[in-house]
Amino acid sequence: MTVTRIDSAAHPLAGEWWQLYEAAFPACERRSAHWHAAALADPAFHVLHLADAEGFAGILSYWKWAELIYVEHLAIAPERRGRGLGHLALQLLPPPFILEIEPVVDAATARRLAFYESCGLVQLPQPHVQLAYQTGQPDVPLWLLSRPALDAAAVARFEELFLAGPMRYRARA
Repeated sequence: MTVTRIDSAAHPLAGEWWQLYEAAFPACERRSAHWHAAALADPAFHVLHLADAEGFAGILSYWKWAELIYVEHLAIAPERRGRGLGHLALQLLPPPFILEIEPVVDAATARRLAFYESCGLVQLPQPHVQLAYQTGQPDVPLWLLSRPALDAAAVARFEELFLAGPMRYRARA
């Protein structure tokens, strides 16, 4: 897999990355172009364009802090799903890392949970709410998963880092 870090909105691969980002995530779970460009200037924020011999494969963004990685967005191009590319993308990240998913309410969310469990992630018991990224959108109650399992103190530290880092780069009412 070829991994290219996108460090500005002017990067040649940023448009392809952005197109999948907008298609894969609802507005409440993604930044506006303005706030995304601002976040790109933060050295903790990593935005990756994923490709292989067949071409564009997907996107991965994460926040890397000294003690933990937070996977903010992972999406595989729809025509490339089911080929193990999501597994490969997560293998790029050393543990410990944490991510959020929607609660299981239907077949699609059940498949998503099963995918992450097959990658070695475990569901954490702590409640979590992702603040909306865009004005006028609802906050989103989500489940936390990690690899390996994190204790309550590590999750509390994640919540602090989450508010101080990723949530700085969002529109507020």
